[in-house]
Amino acid sequence: IQADPLRLKYHIQPQMGWLNDPNGLCQKDGVYHIYYQYVPFYPDLGSVLWGHVTTEDFIHYHIQEPAIYPDSEWDQNGAYSGAAFQKDGMMYLYYTGNVRHTDRDYDYITDGREQNTILMTSKDGFCFSEKQILMKNEDYPEDLSRHVRDPQVFCENGHYYMIQGARDLDAHGSVLLFESDDLIHWTYKLRFCTKEPFGFMWECPNYLKVDGQQFLIVCPQGIRSDGLDYADSDQCGWFPLRYDFTGEDYELGAFRQMDRGFDFYAPQVFQDESGRWILIGWMGRPGTEYADEPTSKNGWIHALTVPRELYVNAEGRLCQRPVKELERMRKPGVAETFENGFDLPVSACFELKLRFEKPMEEFELKLRKSVSLYCRDGVLMLDITGCGAGRTMRGVRIGGIYSLQILSDTSSLEIFVNDGIEVFTTRVYGSMTDLRVKMISKRARGQVECYPM
Repeated sequence: IQADPLRLKYHIQPQMGWLNDPNGLCQKDGVYHIYYQYVPFYPDLGSVLWGHVTTEDFIHYHIQEPAIYPDSEWDQNGAYSGAAFQKDGMMYLYYTGNVRHTDRDYDYITDGREQNTILMTSKDGFCFSEKQILMKNEDYPEDLSRHVRDPQVFCENGHYYMIQGARDLDAHGSVLLFESDDLIHWTYKLRFCTKEPFGFMWECPNYLKVDGQQFLIVCPQGIRSDGLDYADSDQCGWFPLRYDFTGEDYELGAFRQMDRGFDFYAPQVFQDESGRWILIGWMGRPGTEYADEPTSKNGWIHALTVPRELYVNAEGRLCQRPVKELERMRKPGVAETFENGFDLPVSACFELKLRFEKPMEEFELKLRKSVSLYCRDGVLMLDITGCGAGRTMRGVRIGGIYSLQILSDTSSLEIFVNDGIEVFTTRVYGSMTDLRVKMISKRARGQVECYPM
């Protein structure tokens, strides 16, 4: 596995087997704890457990022992996704315990499945208490299916709240809101949903408040494609939210996609000790035609994105940018002005930053022999048809492009457009020899920086 040339150089990836959703993200006493869904013996056997890595700088990562195992009657078929909350020096880890009955035929939507909300506590992120079950299927509203999962807990106005993703019996997605006085006993309060159905299940919800603005991040499943939007049926995005957490009246604004690429799902956000809101996502996606990755034959599959700081721009948009710590990975590179275009030799691992003198609506940027990012008529397209292992093209209508920041690893690309208003995340497979980055344009002028990583 370690000899696989597709292994990433600066991303979290499994030592072996399968990795997906990030879980329990937090910073405690200066140490970032990153847990994640992990099946080390995939595809041969094994239920989902929580893997664990730590870091103090988002550059040097330390692989820890797995943290949570599916070893109880409440989670025997998987310790599914969840989040961390801290109070008085204690970490509270909430997650979904999956139980799948096999004594007869079930549809596993309305019956045959338990989705148990479980709590474990820890003083250090390494040693954990016994498991405590907080909610079972009968504790959720009666009109819900057996799909209720992915708890996140937060404090607002001095009260504790939990959100969970849900699917009701009419196959409509929503986010459930619970409240508590002690972080253990929870009472259902209301659900967040759209006026018209929007997907059959909302997974991996996150609530955050940035610069006084509230947002609800969700992963709606079963969305029909609409031109360049919703290219996959399983999406991830955010709603602007207005809610005072006192009554039942709330307002959800228009849904916006968080990522336009092929490989982004199930992100989790947390606020670190400096007050930054940081996001890490799964660099993958469920239910795709390219789920059988080239790396799987070598014994491993999937990775996490780089950590990204969330911020709100002048237009009130929730934007993403790589955390500043990653700049310390830069090796000596080039920084120069360009006119019409440029042509730079690169390795497979690099950072490219472009800022145009004026917004551009027509150019092509060749990132690898079979990878092209081009803008025409106000539409930005990423074309990896030639080396995407089933991936083809993705795009967004955006108008003029004034900046690009691109992080390339051996088998991944993360492209931040216009200071992170839009992002493309994808795995990419193909030749990693004689690589060059080439800009082709008749009128483009600006600044380019390129650094090996």
